[in-house]
Amino acid sequence: MKILALAFPGLTLIDLVGPLQAFSFLPGFETQIVWQKKGPIRSDAGVTIEATHDFEDCWENPDILFVPGNTKALFAQLEDKKTIDFIADRGQRAQWVTSVCNGSLLLAAAGLLRGYKAASYWFTREHLALFGATPTDARWVIDRNRATGGGMTAGVDFGLAMVSHIVGVEHGRLVELIFEYAPQPPHGTGRPELADSTTLSKALEILPGHMAIERLPEIAKNMPGVP
Repeated sequence: MKILALAFPGLTLIDLVGPLQAFSFLPGFETQIVWQKKGPIRSDAGVTIEATHDFEDCWENPDILFVPGNTKALFAQLEDKKTIDFIADRGQRAQWVTSVCNGSLLLAAAGLLRGYKAASYWFTREHLALFGATPTDARWVIDRNRATGGGMTAGVDFGLAMVSHIVGVEHGRLVELIFEYAPQPPHGTGRPELADSTTLSKALEILPGHMAIERLPEIAKNMPGVP
């Protein structure tokens, strides 16, 4: 099971490591971390990720293409033709096309989610429709060979769901136990519909400063994923 995971400068660390930790329980697990050039990539958490391969020497036909997310750093990649073209190429070859958080925006911009249901980070979820996808507020969603997860911590749910879907429910239950995955959020404000109005307002004040969300309609023009 060959997992080709995209990494880019400023990616959200948990988006990458949560799903990959789950994928590591797939039979025959192998992974390549790919970017435009090999070498260290600094995540948004200050932890450095090593790109083991570049766009030219990585697997051409991976079993799973996986794209993590971010905020400002991901929006920069939406306007990087080399990145979008690479995702489009490998996505057409991969058996599974997957993402968590805003990574689904990159898949959609590459034309890979048109006509598919897709999850994303709550703040940008509705904008998937600009690229022809059908947004869903599910924690994770599997639509044919497309699998997408919500923001950050949803990557663990997504990864465990993928393991269960590919290998079987019994194996999925086993991995969930090994993960000790029994979340107990201390505040219960992890989604907009759960948060009080003050907390939600503060979040909305912070997020636009990091995400050029108002530019998405412009970015979506002339993208292959646009209806």
